[in-house]
Amino acid sequence: GRTRPGAPYRVGGTVVRALRANVALRAFSGFLTFFLAFVLREDPVGGLDDAVAIGLVAAAAWAGSTAGTSVGATARARSPDRLVLALVAVAAAAAALTAALWGLVTVVLVALVAGFAQQLGRLSLDAVIQRDVPEHVRASAFARSDTALQLAWVLGGGLGIALPLVPPLGMGIAAAGLLGGLVAAQRARPDSATG
Repeated sequence: GRTRPGAPYRVGGTVVRALRANVALRAFSGFLTFFLAFVLREDPVGGLDDAVAIGLVAAAAWAGSTAGTSVGATARARSPDRLVLALVAVAAAAAALTAALWGLVTVVLVALVAGFAQQLGRLSLDAVIQRDVPEHVRASAFARSDTALQLAWVLGGGLGIALPLVPPLGMGIAAAGLLGGLVAAQRARPDSATG
């Protein structure tokens, strides 16, 4: 039944799943922001000047984010809680590919994928909250998810700063982290309690 205003409310498994997946994507974005900035300054890819290489990566991330926004309007209507899982899997594959084949093409590709996945993942999370959380606690759910995502970005960025500037190592750890996030998200039961 309905919970009364002021009563404790536990979000359902679909919201938990979407939030965990988004935490993984946001941490990945924070990680890439710092890790790639430092790595490309020290050893630019494709024989490019470091500023040009960093500019290309930033442009790719922006293009991915813009594309994620464009696709978001149509994708949210389908199954946003499943979509976020697919986005984490695609981001993990891009990170693993970049770890194995470090170069200009893969670096630009991983930035594009990260921008796209983070933006579309966020829109999907918003759609899940809008759909599955009662109106009287929805504002609180949005605020808590924002806080979790900001914290994830900061922690991912911290990892990007702390790791040695070894591209296969950093991108391999990022891929493993995304896979861990995917497993954690899938473990959220869709039928968990709703209050």
